[in-house]
Amino acid sequence: MRDTTRYEILKDDPPRSPRWLEAVEGLEQAMNRLEELATNDPSSDYYLYSYQADRLIRHLRRTSPRPDEVPLDKSQKKTG
Repeated sequence: MRDTTRYEILKDDPPRSPRWLEAVEGLEQAMNRLEELATNDPSSDYYLYSYQADRLIRHLRRTSPRPDEVPLDKSQKKTG
């Protein structure tokens, strides 16, 4: 039996402002696509949402810091 449930993939862009990317039919295909997107852009959070169930199915947190979140090198002096 084929899963025809539609899942929405969203991306935090900018942070805390999810933006719709695409819809995928079937949970397995949606999970695979979510993993693929997150692997290609580890600097963003991704979400898998089901309108049918009205709930968040999966949230992949970013694995690399955004440029403005990289800690300063201790050898650098603060200005000001």
